[in-house]
Amino acid sequence: MTLIMTNRVEDPRFGRSLRLDNERYTMIIPLEYGIRIMHFSLRGGENVLFHDAEGVVAQQGEAFRKMGSDGWLLRGGHRLWVSPEAYPRTYSPDDQPIDWSPTGQGVVLTSPVEQWSLIKKQIEIVFTEDQVVLTHRITNEGAYPIQVAPWSINVMAQGGTAIIPQTKRETGLLPNRAVVLWPYSRMNDDRVVWGEDHITIRQSPDADRAFKLGTGNEPGWAAYLNNGTAFEISHEHQSDAEYPDGGCSFECYTNEHMLELETLGPLSMLEPGQTASHRECWRLTAALDKESFLASKQQ
Repeated sequence: MTLIMTNRVEDPRFGRSLRLDNERYTMIIPLEYGIRIMHFSLRGGENVLFHDAEGVVAQQGEAFRKMGSDGWLLRGGHRLWVSPEAYPRTYSPDDQPIDWSPTGQGVVLTSPVEQWSLIKKQIEIVFTEDQVVLTHRITNEGAYPIQVAPWSINVMAQGGTAIIPQTKRETGLLPNRAVVLWPYSRMNDDRVVWGEDHITIRQSPDADRAFKLGTGNEPGWAAYLNNGTAFEISHEHQSDAEYPDGGCSFECYTNEHMLELETLGPLSMLEPGQTASHRECWRLTAALDKESFLASKQQ
């Protein structure tokens, strides 16, 4: 069992927070809003997650002002989202304190029930020797069934490149994969390379428009390489399940500020009181470039 140090701290960036350390990783979780993981790094290393310190990517609108709130803010970091996406229903402001409890190998984080969606969100974080396992749970606290999927979103710092594996399953004369694109995505975007084995997407601070794609990510992993560090996420793709957004278990979005690695669980019809869960694993390793990272995955 890996040793976890848990400390409540006053972080200059995130306010009252929870800091988790083991021999390999440091994680910082704000306690005044969320659930958000705002810092994740190797011990003594640089934060791999984006932090909107200046509020330049604020998502505000008249709909929230009518609800008596300043609105949902991107903030950055890692968050638990709900699919299918709809504005303003899935953009409930996460501006209230969260609850947490230690588990020995990590913590369980629970946010208040969202006022308009009546969904409760929870993330259980478990540290192992070389990775962190996050189990995301969404519970229907309303009076009626809802069809939803848990959606894990990792907002990554500027300047890196995402690596997304291509599905290689042999299907003979039938197709073996699909790529889903959003209305603003251009197929000839120079940030994107449509490789035989991998799709790569480069985050560019000079970009003048957003780009987003989705896939049924059967290999079940993706990575973001930045400043000599590889942030790798893995999840289980269920081939017989129904996924949101035309069958996407993985999505990647980027604009001039950041890049998002997103994994999704299957759609399910939640009766009142029922919970859907989705697991994602994180690992950080040293990686100078795409070739060295992919070579390390073969070892």
